[in-house]
Amino acid sequence: MFANIVRRRALSIYLLHMGGPNADALEWEALFTPRFLPRLQKMGATRAASARDADVVVVTGLLTEANRDDVLSELAQMSMSSTLVVAGDAAIDGGEWADANMPGLAEYPLSHYVDVQITVPGSPPTPQALIAALSAVLSAEG
Repeated sequence: MFANIVRRRALSIYLLHMGGPNADALEWEALFTPRFLPRLQKMGATRAASARDADVVVVTGLLTEANRDDVLSELAQMSMSSTLVVAGDAAIDGGEWADANMPGLAEYPLSHYVDVQITVPGSPPTPQALIAALSAVLSAEG
């Protein structure tokens, strides 16, 4: 499925981990291990140094009252052509922490504040699901 995807330029990706549970961020890091890295390389994926430099920003972790302004400030640096991917139930809507009424969570999910183009559910999402999300970005670029 991924073997036919070849890019003419690199797809720069930036991970913004909001804090909280690290499982989602660890699954993202698994993409850069020998098992998955060849797929990313075929897609032309590289790591970006900041949201400003990225074609794709992947957000993981929990949005809290304490980090909301910093997270939104970082996301405001994205270029208009960048794609925002929110990965993991915690990042999408607070996941099990919202169900448990954890104090300190932001009142609204991240999608209330910014335009989220792709969500990758899971607690945590699998590397395969993250690769599928990146493939969707490539497909949308046409």
